[in-house]
Amino acid sequence: MEMRQAGLTLVELLIALVITATVSALSWTALRNVRESAALEGAARSVTRQLTLARNLAVARREPIRLRAGPSDLGLFGADGTRLASLAIGPDGDLPVDSVDVRPSTIRINARGHAGAGSIYLWKGRRGIRLVCNFLGRVRREAISG
Repeated sequence: MEMRQAGLTLVELLIALVITATVSALSWTALRNVRESAALEGAARSVTRQLTLARNLAVARREPIRLRAGPSDLGLFGADGTRLASLAIGPDGDLPVDSVDVRPSTIRINARGHAGAGSIYLWKGRRGIRLVCNFLGRVRREAISG
């Protein structure tokens, strides 16, 4: 009678490693997608609050307010050009996105709280969100892919 030794063969070990590597790769991709989506949603909420602040400031100060994206921030500016508020762009900033684009380059809110129509594009990786601002200052979200 022959005694069998317990253990794994080399083929069994390689199959287990291939399965583990495949599951890990799929999990990593799913985690990256979830993180990108969460970052975009948080940034969209922050920009929506910034637009609400701009509208409230315009009415309270009785002067037009401008929202404009710079290379490192999204800022609110008064009629005389003074910076009233800003959100930092970048992984450690208020807007954890790769880039922000405002079209037209400046969204203006008049002293009555009415906004010029415009869009704000937020990008994180291959995902993006377009925030569309209408005349009344209301914001609508649209998902976009790059």
